[in-house]
Amino acid sequence: MPEYADRRRTRDETPQERHERWAWIHDTASMTGWDFSPLAGRLIADDPPWDFDQICLDAMAESNSCLDMGTGGGERLIDLIDRLDEARPPGESAPTITASEGWEPNVPLAASALREYGVEVTRYDSDHHPEMPWDDGTFDLVMNRHESYDIAEVGRVLAPGGRFVTQQVDGTEAQEFRDLFGAGLGNLGQQLEPCLDEVESQGLTIDAARKWQGTMCFTDVEAVIEYLAYIPWDVPGFSVMPNLDVLGSLAKSTEPIEVTQKRFLIVAHRP
Repeated sequence: MPEYADRRRTRDETPQERHERWAWIHDTASMTGWDFSPLAGRLIADDPPWDFDQICLDAMAESNSCLDMGTGGGERLIDLIDRLDEARPPGESAPTITASEGWEPNVPLAASALREYGVEVTRYDSDHHPEMPWDDGTFDLVMNRHESYDIAEVGRVLAPGGRFVTQQVDGTEAQEFRDLFGAGLGNLGQQLEPCLDEVESQGLTIDAARKWQGTMCFTDVEAVIEYLAYIPWDVPGFSVMPNLDVLGSLAKSTEPIEVTQKRFLIVAHRP
């Protein structure tokens, strides 16, 4: 397989060369941390009406011990820490901050980036090992952006009065891709209403709950292929060669490729 200097279409390529390039794009796409910059300008996504980072920052300013679940490469947490001094009342000490990350390649990356901020990074993935490696009541804030969680464990590690703040991707996001590539329905359990029921079942009190729907727009089929490599759970089992007919139709379109984006927000506390 040639090492393509440009991941996008080249002039005068044959259909076979184009298909091989598409497969190469999918096979070689890799993401460091939680960084979509390789798709800059080719993926345009709407934003929810709430500011999740500001919600987290305000909660951190009132907390003494925080956990950031699914910290990625630590990029977002570093930004919050850098802004925290201005958010906290004068004279109050900064909270003790801990981070977790479930994807193994990100753990050393996050640990290195967060070391100078005094943040310990622990590998933890609720999908494989639900038990969190912290004692009961350890944190008075647990933040979670687009990371899986076991709500019973989150409730356990929250101190009395502690808050759980999460923004999640709805399990039916980008259903258009699943329809196109024959991947079936998304996760109907990963939606606001059933997740609220689970939170309340653990004795937590809901303070805020919102859901939102917007659009993700891809400028070309190569951006779609690369995105599906970064986010394989959108179309489980996707690969290029079995889907050449669909991809070819998308490539011929003169319109951007649009799919539905869905998010929901839950803020809760332990009484």
